[in-house]
Amino acid sequence: MATPLPSLAEFLRQNKQQFLQDLDANNVDKWTVVMGNEAGDLDTIASSVAYSYLASKLQNTPTVALVQTRQDDLYLRKENLYALDFSNLDSTGADLLCIDDISDSHPLNTSFSKYVLVDHNTLEDVFEGGAGKVVGIIDHHADEGNYPDAAFREIEAAGSCTSLVARHFEKEWTVESGVSPDVATLLLTGVAIDTRGLSKPDEVKPVDESSARFLYANSKLGQQGSFQGPESLEGLDKKLDDKKDDVGDLSTNDLLRRDYKDFDTSNNLKVGLASVPLRLKAWAKRDKDQGKNFFDEVEAYFAKHNLSVLGILTTKRERELLFLTNKDTVPADVEKRLFHGLETSKIPRKDKSPGEDKTLELKETDKLGKPNHPKHTRVWDQGNKEASRKVIAPLVKSLLEGQSAEAGGDS
Repeated sequence: MATPLPSLAEFLRQNKQQFLQDLDANNVDKWTVVMGNEAGDLDTIASSVAYSYLASKLQNTPTVALVQTRQDDLYLRKENLYALDFSNLDSTGADLLCIDDISDSHPLNTSFSKYVLVDHNTLEDVFEGGAGKVVGIIDHHADEGNYPDAAFREIEAAGSCTSLVARHFEKEWTVESGVSPDVATLLLTGVAIDTRGLSKPDEVKPVDESSARFLYANSKLGQQGSFQGPESLEGLDKKLDDKKDDVGDLSTNDLLRRDYKDFDTSNNLKVGLASVPLRLKAWAKRDKDQGKNFFDEVEAYFAKHNLSVLGILTTKRERELLFLTNKDTVPADVEKRLFHGLETSKIPRKDKSPGEDKTLELKETDKLGKPNHPKHTRVWDQGNKEASRKVIAPLVKSLLEGQSAEAGGDS
């Protein structure tokens, strides 16, 4: 009979404590730090946390998951906290090693020796500059071509990175291994939310279906019977989706930063992209009812992050785009190329099947009225509902840099 390994909660508490002790003692060379992306969505947290457990317990490789979200900001994503609680972890995220758990006496760019990247494939700038080496990558975004000498580079299209993490360990993850069911449960929440419970035909890949079946059987949900495809994930997906949409108590600043990523272009423009599950008109009305001006709040965020371009992508049922550009830092011809390219560029079909590629199907609208601020602003309704930030981010980058527009990068 298998000897049970520790629960996921017990592992995380002990792992966090031991890693921080070793960090203070300058004894971290044995540790691999696994990180998801800066946005800190459920896919990224579930992938990194589960990887740390499975690598540590199945491969005897001391590994700690570092979450790039401050502990006191975890509340911004209620779906994450629900998933943690559903997986028998502390619902406040106290079990997690967060970025602010690393004291200032340990610079992020020089304190760690080995990294594994999940749900992204380029190390964030704050970790660059030291001797740390990327030794592995598991990701479902476009391959940026970095770290060719990594021990493994598993980068391929998938609805969820958690599916790829599950497959990475599947051979060692046997009944006899004694892995806590909480690990499969947490990974399954990532599959559910990213694929809408396997019901998004344009997103779901064979690896998502096979991993969901494997994870379901090894999770607490497996006690309810055999896996029946999307039907088995319907309840979990709905609960996670409801939690994700529960943003009524968040300020505009919080809404922008809860799912935010930024990048620098080769022509020295800083671009921020925020995904927000709230329609623009309802959002602006809510701010007005609270005695605030929507554009003033957005402008404050824009200035705080020293941006040249800010894109807001709403994801509540219908998709909308709001783009602001700084006329002092974005040349007029570059701005024109960006806006024209967003309206006309073709987006490659995700499944590579025959057929004509679509544009973003943008229709300009004045639903927010004319803003009274010094930024240039465009607002569109987006007809192509398949095009998420994963598609729009690389498109924006290529348009600003004057390259051929190719979609399919960061999410």
